[in-house]
Order: sequence, then C-alpha cells, then structure tokens
Amino acid sequence: MTHALTLTLPLKQDLASQNKLAALAASFTDHVQPAIAGALKKSEIVHFARVVVIGNKYIQVITEYEGSHQEYTEFFRRELTPVFKAIFDLAEGAPDVNDTAAFWEYSKNHNIRSLGTSTSGSTDFDGQPAGWLFSAYDGRDVKTILAALSQD
Repeated sequence: MTHALTLTLPLKQDLASQNKLAALAASFTDHVQPAIAGALKKSEIVHFARVVVIGNKYIQVITEYEGSHQEYTEFFRRELTPVFKAIFDLAEGAPDVNDTAAFWEYSKNHNIRSLGTSTSGSTDFDGQPAGWLFSAYDGRDVKTILAALSQD
C-alpha cells in the first residue's frame, strides 16, 4: 500500500540559519541529491521523492512510499543522517537526528495530511485513514513495477 509523506518543517529565520539554507541549496545538486538518490534506490520502497523550499519559510520532504511508516522513517533516518541533520538544523524545534524516538515524533507531527480520504486503505502515522493519494498503478509496489519494466 502506498503512503504519502509531506514533511513540512518551519525554517528558522535568523541570518545564520538562512545562510545555511542558501548553502544547502547551493550544494544540493552535487552533494545532497546523490546521497538521497542512493538511499532511495537502496530502499526499493519509494516511488517519488523531492525536497521543496517554500519562500525560505518552510522546507518540505515529499515522498510516496510503501510499508510501515515507522520502518520507513527509521530507514531514512539511518541512511541519511547527515542530510537530515542539515535539514533539521534549519528547522524550528527539530530534535537531534540521532534520537530515534524524537525523530519519529517530530516527523509524525510535521507530516501534513492531504485533503480527502484514502480510497486504498492507507493510514496515517497514527493509524487513522490517510488523505487521498491517487495511484495510476492501482497500488502496485515499487518492486512489482520495476520487475514489469525489466521484462520490456
């Protein structure tokens, strides 16, 4: 079952933090993006992923993935600790990325639910019905899609 993550973090507005944000943006293509791409491929559970900055006030990590929310969160916390450290250092009230429980709670509390209600049975981090997420693949998982593509 595919789930949506719309992790939306309020950014610190002080000059030092905004300079760090500019540095992250400047290094993203050459340094951050390859690290994220490697972890995404390794996971074999993520359909799409992107990082968005909105008006230097919010940073979003947006993905569509399968499996347990907690296992997903922990996998990427471990695989991308330096990336999440850089992002969390910019965010208001963010915990130490090495604190598994705090990372989970902060991620859970900052995941913005989409409008509507899931038609696939997907649930949010608390087990409640998730917001609506359209799937052109009728909920097929990443491994099934990749296997079908390799047959072509």
